[in-house]
Amino acid sequence: MALFEDTLKRLEKTGVAVQSVCARTSTFGEYLRHGHWIALSYLPGRPFPRKSNRDGLASLGQTMAKLNSVEGPPQRALFERRQPKLPHETYLSREPQLTEKQRRWIIESMERLRELPGTQLTHGDLFGKNIIQNDDHSVGLIDYELFAYDISGIELAATLLRPFCRDEKRRRILLRAYLCSCPRQLKEVWEKYGQDLVFAAAARLALARQDRVRHVTRRNRILKIRRLLPYRSGWEAILSQHEANLGLIRFAKRNEAYYLNVARTMVDLCLADPDADPISLLQKCDLLFVKPA
Repeated sequence: MALFEDTLKRLEKTGVAVQSVCARTSTFGEYLRHGHWIALSYLPGRPFPRKSNRDGLASLGQTMAKLNSVEGPPQRALFERRQPKLPHETYLSREPQLTEKQRRWIIESMERLRELPGTQLTHGDLFGKNIIQNDDHSVGLIDYELFAYDISGIELAATLLRPFCRDEKRRRILLRAYLCSCPRQLKEVWEKYGQDLVFAAAARLALARQDRVRHVTRRNRILKIRRLLPYRSGWEAILSQHEANLGLIRFAKRNEAYYLNVARTMVDLCLADPDADPISLLQKCDLLFVKPA
């Protein structure tokens, strides 16, 4: 908690609008009764729109640059026990159809990214509802449970893959604003490792969606068993939750298909043109993507 509060204060000093800590577990007795808890202030505004304009995207890029300028212990999550790690080895284990040439590129990409310190503060979940936009197009950030000190370029690449940024013009606006506002060493990292960072982001997002599908599927199996039990109290709520979970699974699978397409296509495109601009490669990935039925 001390690390989290210190991180929020340091982030606020950079000019990023964040929630402040209003109250939290303060005594051992509270911990025994309620466990660890924290209450955060309200951040006014509205969720980042799927079709944001130039000013909103530029403001987001600048905000991300300020976020990533905060440094701390390498590869350290603030709340999660599972620390940030590169996705390459897990991706290789789940993609048996890769050729030897493709596998070699992925392994070499992993070795290149391992050279980076991974000490920049990252949000970990920068999708529309966690980005709050005001009328003047300035943005703030909420929902901090995935805060970590990690390789910030992976989060930058992941943001370029989000639905509100899936065309070349939007990506270039956000990226230009980020690179003009971030510390010089982060700009140099993107210029040198951009292709590796995009692959790592796509692979990490795809693997996360796969894990989410498995988790929600297990929950639905348990709900099915509960529906078969003689004690049927609350069965309407069980049925409603089951249907909601099916929607989550469908949504996660659609996103998984998109991120897997980017990861798979990026490897081939990078093998064909090692010096290509990552944004141009992302545009080619999108053109080759076939939406699942």
